[in-house]
Amino acid sequence: MTSNAIITETLKLTVYFDGFVLTVHEIEVNQSYPTVNVTLLSKAYENMLVLDGKNLPLEYVVENREAVIYSLGTNEVKISYLTQELTSKIGRYWSLKTETTVNTAIVLPESATVISLSDVPEQIDSSNEQLTLVMLPGKIEITYAAEHNTLPEETPAETSEQNTDNQMPWQFIGIAAFSLSIPTCAIAIFVWRHKKTKAAKPKPEEPKENMTVDVEKLFSREKDLRQEEIHVIQFLVEKNGSAFEAELYEKLQLPRTTTWRLLKRIERMEIIDIKKSRRQNIVSIRKKYMKK
Repeated sequence: MTSNAIITETLKLTVYFDGFVLTVHEIEVNQSYPTVNVTLLSKAYENMLVLDGKNLPLEYVVENREAVIYSLGTNEVKISYLTQELTSKIGRYWSLKTETTVNTAIVLPESATVISLSDVPEQIDSSNEQLTLVMLPGKIEITYAAEHNTLPEETPAETSEQNTDNQMPWQFIGIAAFSLSIPTCAIAIFVWRHKKTKAAKPKPEEPKENMTVDVEKLFSREKDLRQEEIHVIQFLVEKNGSAFEAELYEKLQLPRTTTWRLLKRIERMEIIDIKKSRRQNIVSIRKKYMKK
């Protein structure tokens, strides 16, 4: 890394349910330097974007994990990419492992439960049922359990009144002690879990009774569909025309950004509608392709 070219930098890792991690590295650079060198967190990556402060693309080359960015004339560089190399899964537990040189904000999947940490976080934040940990530079290892957004069970509506009394967003679960890689050094950490509200969560909007997808009509009209678009439609047919967007992430096994672009493309073709329901999107086949 060309240290003289870099003035300040921030790093944010957003972890998704499927193990993909969106890495966003924002750097303030000396605009008089022709290039800036940045070490990537992984050798394998996809959907890499390198932009300046005006969101215009910058030229770059990557060799192994070293990115050389041609930054002359700009004082801001933003690098983003997706990778699966930082996470692994054993049973129901995921582990995120990496090593950084700056404070790193790590956003875990919604409703994830932290099992263990390699060090005490510098900062902890909770918003929209997601936990953000700010970790100090060095080796980072986080073990967590992630509960995917599948169709939730109904809970009595009367319990929703209890939510207004709960001002603490986190519930203390316990204390875990473990040894660090440094010999004879041990540290105790807290394990937090989101305090789940008892109010009923939304379900995907279902077609009216006895309504199903008119598959023959849909595919006879839409003859130029790609294979991945057909997979989306077939899954929605199985779900009687409507499903959570998160269910499609799990079904397709694609990165969230790739799935989102795929769904927006099908929406532009006027085959599906995407509607917001609280914090989740619901994807539905349009009424013109539904039948009794």
